[in-house]
Amino acid sequence: MSPDPDQLRLAPIVRVEEPNRTPLLLVIASSIEIGRDCAGVVLTEPALSRRHLTLEVHDGTVLVTDLGTTNGSTLGGEPLKPQHRLALGDTVRFGRCTLQLAAPAAVRGERSRSAPRTSVTATETVDLRATSIERVADAVLADPLSGPSEPDAGTVTVVFSDIEGSTTRAVELGDTGWMEVLEAHNTIVRRMLARHGGIEVKSQGDGFMLRFRSARSAISCMCDVQRALAAYAAAQPMNAVRIRAGVHTGEVILGDDGDIYGRHVIMAARISGEARGGEVLVSSLVREIVEPRGDVEFGPGRTVSLKGLGVEHLVHPVRW
Repeated sequence: MSPDPDQLRLAPIVRVEEPNRTPLLLVIASSIEIGRDCAGVVLTEPALSRRHLTLEVHDGTVLVTDLGTTNGSTLGGEPLKPQHRLALGDTVRFGRCTLQLAAPAAVRGERSRSAPRTSVTATETVDLRATSIERVADAVLADPLSGPSEPDAGTVTVVFSDIEGSTTRAVELGDTGWMEVLEAHNTIVRRMLARHGGIEVKSQGDGFMLRFRSARSAISCMCDVQRALAAYAAAQPMNAVRIRAGVHTGEVILGDDGDIYGRHVIMAARISGEARGGEVLVSSLVREIVEPRGDVEFGPGRTVSLKGLGVEHLVHPVRW
């Protein structure tokens, strides 16, 4: 069931800061995890555990829980209690990251100074308007590029993917079931990524942004992901999920934090947004690059309008 709009307007907001990254403003309408590899907000800080903290609403306030992590979390220099009720002025530190309860006036001021959607609503149950692909793409747009160590990273192939209808599936499966499915999905993506020599650039929940040295390896990787998820669905029909993936090749800018930037990155995200569940959808350029060898088969192309990228574009599904 969709959250009540009034409930969202009244929901507490937590500000999360990570070094050299754009701060996140999290609307906490139910419960959300934060960690290095979790089902909620994924941060890149290496000192974090895979599942580090949970934030949840209780009687209109936010409860912070450290999930028994290796490096722990602190408040005022002291170890965080098993469960702490967050108050204005509290600063919880975990690794080099911090979180604080945001004052409503400060949130309004920050939003007014920012470009649209630079503040992130970050739970599957809160932002029903934004897909995981859109959240990852928005993170690229919101993260300012400053002092890239390698301004021209050359030509790479960029992939965006996420689970089709993830919000609906999360509700259907319940918290525990969804966590199991999400962990299986993320494990499959990362295993195939390692096999095909790709790099994970960003992830948000079930959404991934990946880069590869070649278009062929990107297609091979995502086709293997689709096949593995199909096998998983056959073995566990109740837990079946389908992903949609978009692939595009172009010159990008590499930031000193490992992120990539530029029009071609956004194009890959927009193509992913046009993909259907079970599809690996590629740009016409990617098809032109890989088709001559004859080992990749494509379905009929279709013309789509890609948000913010002007004219219509031809895209092609891969037959995997």
